[in-house]
Amino acid sequence: MKLELNNVVKSYGKKPAVNGLSIVFEPGIYGILGPNGAGKSTTMRMVCTVEKPDKGSITYNGSDIYAMGGEYRDKIGYVPQKAGYYPDYTAGMFLKYIAGLKGIENEEKVIKGCLEVVNLWDVRDKKLRGFSGGMKQRVNIAQALINNPGILILDEPTVGLDPDERMSFKNLISSFAEEKIIIFATHIVSDVEDIAGRVLILDKGTIKVNEETVNLINNAEVKVWECNLKDIKEINFIKDNYKTSKIHYHNGTADIRVISDVKPCENAVLVQAGLEEIYKGFIN
Repeated sequence: MKLELNNVVKSYGKKPAVNGLSIVFEPGIYGILGPNGAGKSTTMRMVCTVEKPDKGSITYNGSDIYAMGGEYRDKIGYVPQKAGYYPDYTAGMFLKYIAGLKGIENEEKVIKGCLEVVNLWDVRDKKLRGFSGGMKQRVNIAQALINNPGILILDEPTVGLDPDERMSFKNLISSFAEEKIIIFATHIVSDVEDIAGRVLILDKGTIKVNEETVNLINNAEVKVWECNLKDIKEINFIKDNYKTSKIHYHNGTADIRVISDVKPCENAVLVQAGLEEIYKGFIN
């Protein structure tokens, strides 16, 4: 199973949102990071055939996904960044509606399984208007799983989830790693670090990084320093003149982690960079 983007370009007016993307996806979990406007959501929409590239191609096992039409869409599950709901539908009714659209057989069994996976079976008869934001997002995840897709596309999937829900979601997605292509775009770097086998960093529509997560962290060229400072002038100087990732105040001192090619202060010590610091180091 292979999903491939080859020199894909997509512009809105004169501004390219995606500019020459070439990526190969095979079974595994891919985390896409990037600031607002980096091209993450545009890439997701094209992979879902919601939009078409202006140039380049997107293929599934060598076939153009737009020419495949419904045959390709039957293979994908999509969790959009913002999903619409019928507020008077119950969770069960909504999934039955989605199952009908997708032509799912044994729909009652499938719906029960999907709602159990996201821990919503017990509230299947409750109207969506009464659901919290996190519960609605779990319904969104359930509808994406209803056709047992080979390709799962997730745009900011953990937005609105509480810590327990996020952990359950990450465990669920990790369980699919060997059998599905899972692509998720997010601003939450820790989600990528926890479950993604490969990290892609986009900026201004181009790929800055495409690397296995472990290798990226272990071989990071981004230099991170830790400074322990007491003087408020020194602290403010570091904050104003360097890219800082974390500041921890305690007992009248501040431990500051700084991303810099040069030593930022006299007592600075080189430390292992985390994925968030590596990401910040690549994004201007």
